[in-house]
Amino acid sequence: MNILKGTQLVYDFIKALNTYKGIRVNRSVISRNVFEFHCQVNCLLYVKGRAEKPYRWGVTANVVDRLQAKKLRWYVILLFESFEKGYLLTSNDVEHYIQHVWPLGADGDYKPANGSYLSRSSPIYGIQAFVDAIENI
Repeated sequence: MNILKGTQLVYDFIKALNTYKGIRVNRSVISRNVFEFHCQVNCLLYVKGRAEKPYRWGVTANVVDRLQAKKLRWYVILLFESFEKGYLLTSNDVEHYIQHVWPLGADGDYKPANGSYLSRSSPIYGIQAFVDAIENI
């Protein structure tokens, strides 16, 4: 049940971005959770959602590898509770976390969770705050 709710958060987040002032977001060929973001900045967004506690996401190692191989900037967005709440991680943040913090599960997913697993990051609240962060980092 949580997986479906998390998928709904991602859907609602992308829908909200697509209705926001001149932004266009399309699904990429990298993964069903990676989207091309087009506005003042062109980048890739790897978006995962968790609707209920505990807030633990699966960030797939081979998707991160594919993102690292791209010339575009990329971010990981970890949504929780609502499509307007989450963490925006830069590629540098992700690289730090996978080298020093996040365990790699047997399923090939890194296992970030809220708390100490995201100690370098603060939650963002609201679509405008996400857009501002994406465009200004």
